Amino acid sequence: MEPINKIESKIKNNNKEFIDKELRPFLRIPSNTMNKEGIQKAKDFIISYINSFSETITEYKGTHNPLILAKVGGKKKETILIYMMYDTQPISERENWICDPFSAEIHTLDYPLEVLGDCIIARGAYNSKTPLICFLNVVRILKRNNKLPISLLFFFDGEEEIGSPTLLKFIEERKELFKDCIDAFYPATKQNITGNSILKLGYKGILSLTIKVRSKNNEPHSAYSGMIPNPAADLISVLNLIYSNGEFQINSLRKSYNLTVEEESILNELINHLDIESIKKKAGILQTLESDTKLDFINYLFNPTFNISTLKSGFLGEGFKNYVPNNATTNIDIRFAHNVPVDVIFHEIKEKIEKFSINSNSEIELTKNLGYESSRVKKNSPLVKSLIKSAKVLGVKTELWPISAAGAPLSKIQKFLNLNFITGGLGVGGSAHSANEFIQYSSIVKARLSYYNFLKIYSQLIQEQNMN
Repeated sequence: MEPINKIESKIKNNNKEFIDKELRPFLRIPSNTMNKEGIQKAKDFIISYINSFSETITEYKGTHNPLILAKVGGKKKETILIYMMYDTQPISERENWICDPFSAEIHTLDYPLEVLGDCIIARGAYNSKTPLICFLNVVRILKRNNKLPISLLFFFDGEEEIGSPTLLKFIEERKELFKDCIDAFYPATKQNITGNSILKLGYKGILSLTIKVRSKNNEPHSAYSGMIPNPAADLISVLNLIYSNGEFQINSLRKSYNLTVEEESILNELINHLDIESIKKKAGILQTLESDTKLDFINYLFNPTFNISTLKSGFLGEGFKNYVPNNATTNIDIRFAHNVPVDVIFHEIKEKIEKFSINSNSEIELTKNLGYESSRVKKNSPLVKSLIKSAKVLGVKTELWPISAAGAPLSKIQKFLNLNFITGGLGVGGSAHSANEFIQYSSIVKARLSYYNFLKIYSQLIQEQNMN
């Protein structure tokens, strides 16, 4: 049996080989969610990779793409659920990429990211095929050396980028498959440009909707507008029933979010040293709603948001054309930190639309695309402690956030499986869903070492907890 420090040596010494023979080939697979061929190749890559050290591997048919469950035995029977996604966003703005999005080439990025040096450029490099294969590589090394400290249940999702429809239904209907799990972890690369580890203790909930308004008419001249329905005008009226003058008009989100004592404490400590202006600059934000930067940041984290991502109707060509459109469409997403069921929000909106429809001659169709509640994990949980300690071992300071402004279906894991869930790990990456998505080359070894230390420290904390 090798001393434990030999594991770290193996991770460090084979880093270049791992990147060239495992990571970059995996990133070259075009596994965007709706690309059946790419998804199949990514799935086959994963199954082939874990086959030698997994006790069981089971594939489940999905709405679009398969789910994969795999059991990996460790020294302790206690099992941690490891969530990972193998699908990616599709490619947009291809002309803005500095190389083919699936070539996994190595480049230096432009200001302000040139300080990172060499980066691997690829769709999925950050979100989140790099942490997936890095974590699997660490587990394989540990298993080959009989050093995996705790049992694992891998859960691979091929539909995360479209809201995980199969996963959300699966964990509700197949809870018995997760009965041995005590916590859930999503490996990620969460260092910022300055090197700090970012650890967020929850996610906002999200409700995504599409509203379509139609009439039976063709599209006559606007002179007839006094005698026929106008779907564009009706759509604007519907939107104002939900949100107007900067405020929600539905009861579930009308009131401001009340911070808990722990959230307020973490937030105050965070704001004291956080460079909020650099965050805005990186995101390309030039204008905000408030002049007070602190208030802007609090609003960003905790305010419910009403975002119109699509609003389409009428003549969209150059110039103008005076006619009455016969259809109008909008896509909206609502994000919320409130502890409120997403179905309550949806039904409030549905009721308002139904009441409006009574006096409207337009046909209105409301579609719920996806929805899940907000999620939280306590600061003193073994998951949080383990991630902070594993970063500290590698000389990295952790920046604790009370919540992420992004949404993630973690609440369903808490609700149906009764498991705490957190996302974390080292490594510097970025530009998810955008051109030139990247992972910093030199930080990949630190990502792998952080996963190794996390498993080791988490196992120790669980053992201590069981003894008390």
